[in-house]
Amino acid sequence: MKGINEQENIERLFRVDKLGEILVRLNVIKLYQLTELIETQNDKQGIKLGELAVQKGLITKDELFKYLEMQIKAGKVVDEVLNPFGQMTDEEKWKRLCQHERLGELLIRNKILKLSQLTDAIDEQNKTPEKQLGELLIEKGLLTKEDLEKILAQQEVKDLIVKDLEKELRNESK
Repeated sequence: MKGINEQENIERLFRVDKLGEILVRLNVIKLYQLTELIETQNDKQGIKLGELAVQKGLITKDELFKYLEMQIKAGKVVDEVLNPFGQMTDEEKWKRLCQHERLGELLIRNKILKLSQLTDAIDEQNKTPEKQLGELLIEKGLLTKEDLEKILAQQEVKDLIVKDLEKELRNESK
């Protein structure tokens, strides 16, 4: 990360990908198509990029809503992740953000489980290591499948954001 100071790193974390960036990153459209959409958007003031993509047949309206929802969720995850940082130094914030949050930590932070319930489940998992923690929690009736899917999606989005950021920072430091 030579040449990039910690403040710039933190500022990047507050930035949520724009819709066009999401579409290109997910290989929904090609970069040249995004460029064309932006040029058209510049010519037609007031029209949104997503609307243009639908008009040109690059995505459907339902797909547009799905990608916009992804964008909103990513923003919420970033806000949620950064919210507890309070008065930490930039270095402490960066270090904390790059940590992978485990399922149990997320379940406790989201007030889905109590610490005692988590430790009991982990003890049971140690006896039956072939079972995953989420599976055990569902069997015990402490977690619904929907809650598990929600938390795992939250975990995945955060991991993707951090991986993308790390990749971007590595590329810029070369």
